[in-house]
Amino acid sequence: MKKSALPVIRFPQGMFPELRHRLLADLERESFALLLGKRTVVDDHCVIKVVEVVHPTRDDYDGQSLASLRLKREFVYRQLVRMQQQGDVDTLIDVHTHPFCPNGAAFSGIDDRDERDFMSWLDETLDDIGYASVVLSQSDYSARVWSMEDGQPVASTARVKTQIIAEAWPCADSRHDDTTDVTPSDLGTGFLARTTLALGLDAMRSIVSDQTIAIVGVGGLGSVVAENLIHMGFQSVQLIDPDVVEITNLNRIVGAYHSDALDSRLKVEVVGEHLRKINPDAVVEAHAVGIEDDSTLAALMRSDWIVVATDNHFSRYHAQIIALQLGVPLLSAGVNINVKDGQIADWSGEVIIARSGDGLCLNCLGRINPTLVAAYEHRADTIGAELVRKGYVTGQEVKEPAVKTLNAIVGAMAVDALLNQFTERQRHVPVTVYESNHLSAIYPDEQWQSSRQVSCYFCSSLQ
Repeated sequence: MKKSALPVIRFPQGMFPELRHRLLADLERESFALLLGKRTVVDDHCVIKVVEVVHPTRDDYDGQSLASLRLKREFVYRQLVRMQQQGDVDTLIDVHTHPFCPNGAAFSGIDDRDERDFMSWLDETLDDIGYASVVLSQSDYSARVWSMEDGQPVASTARVKTQIIAEAWPCADSRHDDTTDVTPSDLGTGFLARTTLALGLDAMRSIVSDQTIAIVGVGGLGSVVAENLIHMGFQSVQLIDPDVVEITNLNRIVGAYHSDALDSRLKVEVVGEHLRKINPDAVVEAHAVGIEDDSTLAALMRSDWIVVATDNHFSRYHAQIIALQLGVPLLSAGVNINVKDGQIADWSGEVIIARSGDGLCLNCLGRINPTLVAAYEHRADTIGAELVRKGYVTGQEVKEPAVKTLNAIVGAMAVDALLNQFTERQRHVPVTVYESNHLSAIYPDEQWQSSRQVSCYFCSSLQ
């Protein structure tokens, strides 16, 4: 199943259904809104993260009827001036409705002409301002991103992506996709049949045909997550990890064998091979680099979720930055075993879901230590050595305790939390904790809102 490089317009949590509801509330006339977004372009991949919605007032319309609308130029000019002055957005997306269409949203000939002329004007007038458009019928949408090729405006079909499947809407252009469609009979037999009975056909169709999950860190925790994802039906997985299999981590890496450690094989290759043995149809891509490497960005741009399961603050920091930049929801899983005087003092883990638009991230939750980030980033030079010498960082060379059972429990919790974003079987819980000290317990952390850093640079500047 090949993932196409169609441009993607990503909405934060709650914004797309609210936009549709407001614009389609009046089916007697066309309605309009402007979206302000931020582009990320790598090779042939383009992601536009929607930052803000601007609705015109009645006075901003020159005319409005069932089959047409005219906006005053001043309305659009005001937004362009604001974009130039603020500099935090660089793309204009116009959204309008065709309320006379019950389904089959499509751009009209008038839309084609007006948008082509506007793209040409933008190119001649302003520097590096992107342009895209979306049209809504009563039941689906069509979207496209404009660019200039050889001096002429060219439109490329785009996809709208939301944080969770429940907020997604059918795309009228999906019939042109080159991805393999999944029929009910495909899920009714074979190794996914019983999963389909549990999760339902609709959720399974979304999981199998329209989701790519990136896993940052495929060691003891990430490999468990990866295996669970394949068993649950996810068929497109990106594995990101620069490390090799060693004898000391054979106690917890799924799919790794003694011979792999002796040969110092890459974790992404070993785990990827294991996943393909479970499901030969799965598309598993291996990236034997850290997430900070520029080569991973294209893979993350075509991912629908980023799962970070690393054991250092440096990679978690970069995963969070990229997730916020692209508007991709992040799931963070972590474990902790603390041993004092030969006794287990803490045996725990947690799963955090940070969706764009929810107003939380690993930084404001206090899960990223900037000193540890700096120490890891500069570990090979004098800065890292000085941080260790002064006592800001300890245990740089000490291997932490690790066991398979804790990884297995928290890894399963992480995948279960991800599945709930598709099924909505339970209420959404941003932070879930597992403890196995006096008694084993799994419970939601209800204190995260009161304990989080209210004025967070990452959330406020990148969401």
